[in-house]
Amino acid sequence: MVAAVDRGNYPVISFHPEDGDTLEWYPSVAAARCGEIVFGFDAAQKQGADGWDVLRAFKRRLGTIGPDERVEIGDLRPTALELLTGFLSALRLDLLARSNLRVKRNEKLQAMISVPANSNSNQRFITLEAFRRAGFDVRGMMNEPSAAGIEYAHHLASGGASKRATLVVYDLGGGTFDSSVINLVERDHEALASEGIAKLGGDDFDIVLLNLALKASGLSEVPDAALVKLLEECRHKKESLHPNTRRITIDLGLGVEGAGEVTVAVSVFYDECRPLIESTIEAMESVMEKSAREAGLDLRESAVYLVGGSSDLPLVARSLKEKYGKQVRRSPYPHAATAIGLAIAADTEAGYKLRERFTRHFGVWREWDDGRQIAFDPLFEKNTPLPLKGEQPLLRVRRYAPIHNVGHFRYLECSRLDQAGQPQGDLAPWDEILFPFDPALRDAENLKDTSISHARNHNHVVEEVYSCDHNGVIEVEIRDADNGFSRRYTLRRK
Repeated sequence: MVAAVDRGNYPVISFHPEDGDTLEWYPSVAAARCGEIVFGFDAAQKQGADGWDVLRAFKRRLGTIGPDERVEIGDLRPTALELLTGFLSALRLDLLARSNLRVKRNEKLQAMISVPANSNSNQRFITLEAFRRAGFDVRGMMNEPSAAGIEYAHHLASGGASKRATLVVYDLGGGTFDSSVINLVERDHEALASEGIAKLGGDDFDIVLLNLALKASGLSEVPDAALVKLLEECRHKKESLHPNTRRITIDLGLGVEGAGEVTVAVSVFYDECRPLIESTIEAMESVMEKSAREAGLDLRESAVYLVGGSSDLPLVARSLKEKYGKQVRRSPYPHAATAIGLAIAADTEAGYKLRERFTRHFGVWREWDDGRQIAFDPLFEKNTPLPLKGEQPLLRVRRYAPIHNVGHFRYLECSRLDQAGQPQGDLAPWDEILFPFDPALRDAENLKDTSISHARNHNHVVEEVYSCDHNGVIEVEIRDADNGFSRRYTLRRK
């Protein structure tokens, strides 16, 4: 979804593909065949076509792979960064040539962009770098629920309501779920806490519906090309549901010749989807409890704000209203709330400011007690506030006398720490860096084959300076404090 800043208005951009109806969304699809790769509308047209390999929902993959890790599509293996850059380059061209955005073809496009709140720093780096490589002038990046919170506050203020509130955002998209508690004080916002599920969204509901349809038909084996077509059929039928729908008819003949139509009871479909929705509510309640405990907030009267395209599923609103009643409010633009919020945030005249927080713990493994123990050193702890744009980056400094000839830095990100401060929950290994403490090794091109040994005779001090900017991107400079020798690294997930 894309929204623009237009003299105090924030219209959602419409796309006009040559074949098909005008759409207010851009397909997150890539397709490849015989060395050729296409994206967006061009890729969507290849779904189910002979010889074409189609990749959907690749935003999920960005949370689990590094920028240089390769993604297989057809006979091609682009890196994650190359894949996303190609997609965003196609988006930029189609904004200029296939949309109602009033802009000259060679005009620079400024962009405010978003990522899921549960994104790790690696995913943030890939997204930010891909937008830049695709030719966008990136003005900033924020979490999706935070952007939706700005859309809510703008709507609230325009209605003359209170300018102070605490908002719980429930954001269920196509591939991810996020929830954030946001403190709204006029135009100064602060994300107090965030939680999410990296692999849960509307795509999972499509799979549930398809499995039920295939079970009803007795089909056991379906070619991959047919599955793509049938998933699209299930998505369309799911998005057509309204509160009074009782049965869903799926045309399996669109993918499997002669298969015909099958009918799935909505109640059966909802029974299968309910555990997924309950897991999102549990994640939301976790972040609410944390905010109430740490910030002393009473969230019993706070609005629970539904955004994201998959919140359209009637069962979602019904499940939330059963628990929270009148607290539940649905965005008038659930599909576009994030995009509209980003546009408002990009508009300097609107005057909104947002302070985000770390959504995970980030640190490095270290040796203690002369190498007899390994312990985790948390450099940036979960829920640490990020700097605002224009502010100085967050800094963390470690200073010590090394006891080895080579420093081996192994970075890690995790969702929680145990009582002893050791990583627990969702763990994500990051870069490993080898730094020459011994001056005699500083001209070596590759330290991987160097034997690491104790070297207590080095009478110098090493300093690690970590910085984190307003986008959550982390860099480190490791330097010898005695002679000034240093190296700088942008840290990424493996």
